Amino acid sequence: MSFSSIIGHDRPVSILKRAIQNDAVAHAYLFSGEQGIGKRLTALAFAAALNCQAAVPAGGCGVCPSCRKVAAGSHPDVHLLSPDGTEIKIDQIRAAQSDLSLKPFEGQKKVLIVDSAETMNDASQNAFLKTLEEPPGESLIILITCMPQSFLATIRSRCQELTFQPLPRQTMADVLQKQRGLDAGDAWFTAALSRGSLGRALDMDVQKEKTDREQFLSLWEGLAGLRHHEILALAEGVSRDREGFDRLLDIGIEWLRDRLVFHETGDERLLVFTGGFDRIRSEQSRFSLARALRDIDLFIQSRNLLERRISAQLVAENLFLKLVRA
Repeated sequence: MSFSSIIGHDRPVSILKRAIQNDAVAHAYLFSGEQGIGKRLTALAFAAALNCQAAVPAGGCGVCPSCRKVAAGSHPDVHLLSPDGTEIKIDQIRAAQSDLSLKPFEGQKKVLIVDSAETMNDASQNAFLKTLEEPPGESLIILITCMPQSFLATIRSRCQELTFQPLPRQTMADVLQKQRGLDAGDAWFTAALSRGSLGRALDMDVQKEKTDREQFLSLWEGLAGLRHHEILALAEGVSRDREGFDRLLDIGIEWLRDRLVFHETGDERLLVFTGGFDRIRSEQSRFSLARALRDIDLFIQSRNLLERRISAQLVAENLFLKLVRA
């Protein structure tokens, strides 16, 4: 475990390295950014660097017993706290506080990493506040979150916040080709869908994502040829799976976004689903900006109605009937 294992995030990593070099490590950090973007890995690399047994400037060596223990989750001075069910409970906070109050067992610093820290309720945050105000001498606290706005102002003000930006699409695609063995096209597609989150990209079922989009395009292209009763029957069938219908709406918005982007730029590389490029190109002569914007609005309205628990069948019927109108 070392900073060399971190992909991207040069700015936060350089800040952490400089803090180690200058012996200016803060007592608490708040790592914020998208889910699965690399915040926890960076926190573990930071913990490893602080407790590394080798003389490596501003970073763990990754191979000494201490670095290997951090990577394996077995270092006695590095504690990773995660939600118990849906939240981090006050008993977990108190146990972590008790552990932090002890001197390091074999390393130089006690490190507490609180993952999904936004799941602390107000009681847990208030219990944690005293530790942030008066941290034990040889300790470091790292809060990891995708929702920094959920914290009490008193919590945020006592942490040094580092924001992790989504990874660039090309960086993601390169990693996916190496780590997952995807071809260039699938890697580019997966990188776009993951929205800069490597964790999300590594877990994604690429074939299912492609199949879902092909099914949407078949539905999209077939709508115009259906009669009124056939559209109603289609809506009834689609709406039986409410979650699947919601996903179809998201894919529809993405498809229309691709059409708009290509209309404005002519750049195939900016599309999310490049598998739909031939269809987009063939429809360019008939493309209507006003119609595309109207259709996007229909999809967004439909998604909002589903979120309000309106009948999925009524939402689907309304959407499909309006889509086929000139």
